[in-house]
Amino acid sequence: EGDEQAFIEVEIKSRDFTAKQEEERGELEFKCIWNDGSPTNLRFLCELKEIFGQQLPKMPKEYIVRLVFCKRHKSVAAIKRAPGVAPRVIGGICYRPYHDERFGEIAFCAIKTEEQVRGYGTRLMNQTKHLSKSIDRIDHFLTYADNYAIGYFKKQGFHMHITMERQRWAPLIKDYEGGTLMECYINPNINYIEIPAMVKRQQKVVDNVVSALTHSRIHPGLKIFKEGAASVELDAIPGVREAGFTKEKHDAGGGALTEKEATSDVLLATLIEVHSNIVKYEHSWPFREPVTPEEVPDYHTVIKDPVDLSLMLKRLHQGFYKTKEIFLADVALMCDNCRTYNPKESVYYECAVNLQRYVDGEFRRLGLTFS
Repeated sequence: EGDEQAFIEVEIKSRDFTAKQEEERGELEFKCIWNDGSPTNLRFLCELKEIFGQQLPKMPKEYIVRLVFCKRHKSVAAIKRAPGVAPRVIGGICYRPYHDERFGEIAFCAIKTEEQVRGYGTRLMNQTKHLSKSIDRIDHFLTYADNYAIGYFKKQGFHMHITMERQRWAPLIKDYEGGTLMECYINPNINYIEIPAMVKRQQKVVDNVVSALTHSRIHPGLKIFKEGAASVELDAIPGVREAGFTKEKHDAGGGALTEKEATSDVLLATLIEVHSNIVKYEHSWPFREPVTPEEVPDYHTVIKDPVDLSLMLKRLHQGFYKTKEIFLADVALMCDNCRTYNPKESVYYECAVNLQRYVDGEFRRLGLTFS
């Protein structure tokens, strides 16, 4: 059984995979609407206005109403449909097209809290690019993004380097204090609603080439631990030696079995010292206690394997960290979680970068080598 070669087909799903499936089933629709006086569009605009007000609490409500219902502004609304239920808006983008200058300014962008992290935001932006390019003939978007929105807009192709001639947009765009001006070029030759599928196909081609070159072999999981074994030699694990690993080469490269790890007691004492220094480090404050649903309701929806310093201390005393590499892996996961959830411009992201750099320095200071 262990000698049989197995191949696993991995489906590469784009960020808006779920939204695209719902769209194909007729459960989700993206519609360009404006204040044309029709009852249906006015109802959708009212729902969209409420979403912007809830998701953008710092934005004056009167300002939101004025722009959403302004006849010079348009909105691309994400509309959920279900049998026997009236269509409801779950999010949207409000923008003003400047037809003579061929660009649009995005005023508001939001998705309902309970509908987030499902790819709707990416699909919404791609549909907005597609519809505005087709209907308004614009080739650029500008927007002022606050610190919490910069990360989202970067993922959607926006950047802070403004390439448009200043005289083309400056007389028309109001400067917002505390916001960062960002730009996105809309290529007339790109079908934006098909970008995720195109990228998926490209990834599949690359994956096939890599698989052909590496001749991957999947071995069954180890059963000896269920049979009562407490440990196993690394090179006795099926596939390890075939991959070119030898204990001699590993040790020669300064591997896991360093002098500091000669006994479990020494390793524990060393890692407790490192952990104590991490807790005292000035940039470790976001990681000292677990993130709770009361503080951040959607955190555990995004982060599936949370780690914090209090959990690491428990694991230390439970003997979880058999080598320093396992300890380092938890530090890396903790910092990766932070960088995944928080935008790059946030103080939390900066703390994660500084903390990981500090831990690497601590290991070197204590003479711990890396595998």
